[in-house]
This record gives sequence, structure tokens and C-alpha cells, in this order.
Amino acid sequence: MVSAIVTARATTVDYSRRMPVLLDLRGAKSSDVTIGTSPISELQACLHSLAEPDHHLDSQSWLMKIDASLPRELRHRLTRFAPLWARRRCRLLLPLSPPLDVEVETEIDRVAHLPEQAFVEAAAYAIQGGSFDPRGAVTRPDEFIAACEARSFSRGELARSLTDDPEAFRGILVRTLEDSVEEFFAKEWGRIQSRLRDEADQTRSRLHGLPLAELISSVSPAARPVQDGRGVRFDKLQNLTVPLRGNHIFLVPSVHGRPHLIVRGEPGFPVVVNYPVAWRGQPPSIDEVRRRLTVLSDPARLNLCRHLVNEAITTSDLARRTNMTRPQVSRHLAQLRSAGLLTSERSGRYVYHRVDVQHLMQIGVELLRVIVR
Repeated sequence: MVSAIVTARATTVDYSRRMPVLLDLRGAKSSDVTIGTSPISELQACLHSLAEPDHHLDSQSWLMKIDASLPRELRHRLTRFAPLWARRRCRLLLPLSPPLDVEVETEIDRVAHLPEQAFVEAAAYAIQGGSFDPRGAVTRPDEFIAACEARSFSRGELARSLTDDPEAFRGILVRTLEDSVEEFFAKEWGRIQSRLRDEADQTRSRLHGLPLAELISSVSPAARPVQDGRGVRFDKLQNLTVPLRGNHIFLVPSVHGRPHLIVRGEPGFPVVVNYPVAWRGQPPSIDEVRRRLTVLSDPARLNLCRHLVNEAITTSDLARRTNMTRPQVSRHLAQLRSAGLLTSERSGRYVYHRVDVQHLMQIGVELLRVIVR
């Protein structure tokens, strides 16, 4: 999932078409890029995973363990504040200012001391979901609350508590973040911090050898340079433009953020690209997933898979079983092999084929990743 706001908040979003988020690099330079880790971003990714576990199949065992260990009162607060990180990540829980690579306590302290209006607007945008100008939470609180109630009762209640007493709201949120660090995040951050630092170091080393657009695009298969290097396109369901001119951009890797890619560009804050680190190889692009689904959509190839899933079979035997010629079977097998779904092994004079069940099952996971990314 990608989240972003353009400088002109009145921009109309057409959700009927698949459109990109465009990072406009005109006037930007390499020195505008800062690469590093952000523990509060990773904490938000963990909280999102707890709120939306179906998006994070790779972390199911960890999520179940953490959820079972949470004190009841903290679980209640996490549920209450879940709109801040469930669908649209809250800008408060991404790095607010340089430097990166600081302790989580430092980043939480920045949230605690952000000017009140900036705090309210950032929280309001996440609570409502983006279709209401967050400045209205200060100037038109009743309309803001009604817009949130239209989404859900819990969002309406959270919006009301924000507008009624912003500092009390902030105090409870900060305490919730601090308690989450103590209960589970400090241990998890100790486990993954070195991996994230290694990823940041590798990305930083590429800065010297790549043009700016290629450097930013290199962090995700969902991104690519466009307009002769004057922009980066993120293939997502928003029609938004994020200008970089006169601003800084933070490239922040995430483990628990997989498979989501977050791009944020609210006025008054640095642009943030919070990108997932590949754990077992880089996730496929949407075009690669579409190609594998196309291969499987053919009735003849799908029928071959039904024969090949339980036993290894030769080309001749497959032709006999399916009433196809050997050349026809060979062509279909080549398509399955090109999609990474077939293994073949020679035994004497014969070659035996079999469906790679693990890769076949992985297609569902990959499809989910590209949908929610």
C-alpha cells in the first residue's frame, strides 16, 4: 500500500483507474537523500501487522505470540488507536526530522514535542483516511468528526477525542508507544536492527554510482524511473504527485513492513519512502505475478498440473493421459517451467516432470503481496 499527499490538498483522486504515485525529482539532487533506519517506522509496521495480520502471512507465528502476550489494557489501547496505522499509516510514526539511525525513545520524544496543530493534522489525516482536508480537524471539528463517523464508529470516537483534547490524546498515544516498546518492540528491534542497518549501508553505497531516479527506484520492484530520470513512478492505486524540490527524502528500510511500500509527502515534513527488505529474495513485480497466473489460466496447462502434482510423469505418459500430442505437451511444459512451476529430472532414458508445489502455493502469497503493496 502506498500513502501520499500532494502539496495541493484539493487534488481529485480517481480510484476507478490504476494510477501511479509520482515522485517529482525536478530540482532535487543527491544531497537531498538521507538513507538510514527509523525504529518508530518499524514500530508502526509492527502495530500495523498486529492490526492487519492477514496482510503479513510471513509473520503469522510472531504475531500470534505477541498478541497472546499483550496485557489486556495495552491491547485495548492498541485497538482504540488502530485507525492510525491500520490502513493509512500515520505520518507521526515515520521519521519527522533528521537525523535517522537514532533510538526509538528519541523519535517518540519528537512526537511528544511536535507543535500541536501539526500533530492534530497528521493524526487527523490517518484517522479519517485522507478524503477530508486534515486542517479541518482544527477549523471545522464537527465536520471532521462526521466524516470519520461515516467511516466507522471507532474512527468517529477517536476523532472526537483528538479534537476535544489534543494534548490528552497525544499523552495516551505516547504512553501506548512507550508501553509497546517495553512489552515487545525493544526485543524485536534488537533482533532486526543490524539487518536494517546493513540494508541502509548497501543502499547508501549505491548513491555514489547511480543517478537519483535509479537509486530511489532500486529499493522496490514497484518503482521505476520515468520522464528521463526527472521522476520515479510507484505503481499504486493513487493518482498523486509528491514534489521533492526544496525538501529532503528519507529512504528507510523495513522488515515488518513487508510487503507494503509507503511513500509520504505531506507539506512540512521530509518525504519518506519506507520500503520492505526482501527476506528470501526480492518479491516479484506485478507483471511477473500476472504472467504466472496467465500460464495457469490455460485449461490444458491446468489439467497437466493436476496430473503432475502427485507424481513425476514423463512427456509421453502425459500425452497419453491427456489425449494431446507430445509436441503439444512439451510446449505446455515449457510454459510451466518458464514460470518456475515445474521441475524435471532425468532417470536413465526418461525425463520425469513434476509440479513444484511450494512455488505453486507461493503464487497466492505473491498475489497478496502485490495487491496490498
